[in-house]
Amino acid sequence: MTHEFLKIIDSYKKAHERNIQTVLATIVYTEGSSYRKQGTRMLIDQYGNTTGALSGGCVEQEVIRQSTSVFSSGCPKVFKYDGRYRLGCEGSIYILLERFSPNSELIDLIENAIEQRQSFYLTSSFTTEEISNPDFGTSFEFKDTMIYHSNYDEESVNPIFKQLIEPLNRLCIFGVEHDAEKLSQMASFLGWEVIIIGSEYSSVNGTDFPFAKSVLTMKPEDLDQDLFCSHTAIMVMSHNYSKDLRFLLSILPSKARYIGLLGPVHRREKLLNAIIESDLIFDDSLFDKFHGPAGLAIGSKTPEEIALSIMAEITAIWRRTLPQESVSADLQSVPTKQVNAKVV
Repeated sequence: MTHEFLKIIDSYKKAHERNIQTVLATIVYTEGSSYRKQGTRMLIDQYGNTTGALSGGCVEQEVIRQSTSVFSSGCPKVFKYDGRYRLGCEGSIYILLERFSPNSELIDLIENAIEQRQSFYLTSSFTTEEISNPDFGTSFEFKDTMIYHSNYDEESVNPIFKQLIEPLNRLCIFGVEHDAEKLSQMASFLGWEVIIIGSEYSSVNGTDFPFAKSVLTMKPEDLDQDLFCSHTAIMVMSHNYSKDLRFLLSILPSKARYIGLLGPVHRREKLLNAIIESDLIFDDSLFDKFHGPAGLAIGSKTPEEIALSIMAEITAIWRRTLPQESVSADLQSVPTKQVNAKVV
């Protein structure tokens, strides 16, 4: 949801520059099933323009209508949208509406946390009664700073919803070919921050990958390991065996959650055997991160379909709906003795 929240911040900044007031809508509580869950947010400006959505499109007009009283009174309120009669979701959602006017200090803290890849919290005070209450509101909690937005009262006895805003998911793509550009586009569309990494001999730049945050060309040995954290997926797809192996050897210490390998099974086994036969020391849990051939088996043929299958697999792993297969299942033809001899 981090990328959705950033779009809200960007829309607020544009509205603020034009002296346009905004209201923030947040799903703070759900009963039964619902299309979107707690923490989903939507920004409404005084002219009814919106950023984000709280459903598939059914709730939004009611949110705009309900926000009118918040614009006029400045008082936050909660209202209930019963999906049993309107959405067919067999559940209801409680939506907190509050004037949204963060000052420059708060905007700077948000943007700095995102840039530094630091988590922060949003805490919303509400009740499940459909009332207006000046005590309702949202606070922002950063590493060393708490900022109270609206009329949020830390001592309030109202229930609270606390949400962790994590660093943006990051996809690092090793490779600069046409299919890498398609994967970059697909990942960006899904809200991922994309980093393109080419070898020191690559002649590419940002114009070649308009959907990437940055394009780097360097020796694999010079990679900054800070690029890779637990919110990072790596896709190795340079179409050159020696380049792929060099990149793989350089990222073995990384904290990345997913390492995808493009190409057939025998190429994957050749790469992983080369890693095992290296003099590097690493934990055997590393192999749980490897996925190759990367992507779900959906019969992909075109670069666009391959990008779709790769992002589907990564998303399933991030959402923990795809079992993390053991390396023994992935590496059936890798000699056991080699694994035991080299992996510690």
